[in-house]
Amino acid sequence: MNGMGCDKNVGKDAGGLFDEDFRPLEVRVYQILREQILLGELKAGERLIERELAERLRISRTPVREALRKLDSEGFIEIIPRRGGIVVELTDKDILDMFRILETLEVLAVRQAAERITPSQQDMLNQIDVTDASQMIAAICEVAKNKKLTDMLRSLLDMIRATARLGREQPGRAEEAAHEHREIIKAVQAGDGDAAEEYIHLHVQQSVNAYRHQLKKQS
Repeated sequence: MNGMGCDKNVGKDAGGLFDEDFRPLEVRVYQILREQILLGELKAGERLIERELAERLRISRTPVREALRKLDSEGFIEIIPRRGGIVVELTDKDILDMFRILETLEVLAVRQAAERITPSQQDMLNQIDVTDASQMIAAICEVAKNKKLTDMLRSLLDMIRATARLGREQPGRAEEAAHEHREIIKAVQAGDGDAAEEYIHLHVQQSVNAYRHQLKKQS
């Protein structure tokens, strides 16, 4: 359980966990663990044991069990009988496959958004932080009026964020990505689905290239 770091996040007891948070316990536990995976505080291969987590969080095992099941369903961990949850370790091929799935879903999102965008939504997209991929995709999916697509893309982006940090470490890549996001938004605002799709393909390919470049540097 190295790197859990939960104590500072959860309050003094089960009640303290929700002094100012009225979400169900299992949701709060899920979000704490998910964020620690995304931040790299919980490493690939690390075990998440229901009993130990419940004791550390000072809550019953039921919300912990539900949180682990949700993490398992989203691909962040794998629940193994008698061993608990194991933080998933993805291969390079797995990560590259996720990039391609992301590309397909993002193309669908920008095309639908370009078809359905309204003048007020054009203004709304101007307020997007182009350095935040999750915020941009959520806004585009809102324009596209496709809630299911939002959920799928959020989960996939989180998985890539958790496992493909290397690409973001390439010098200058963050600035390039922000520029690509800006061009995607401009194409959607113009109602130009073809241009938006082209920029999605460019953006994903550049992200893959950055990931591969940093991977090669570390090998």
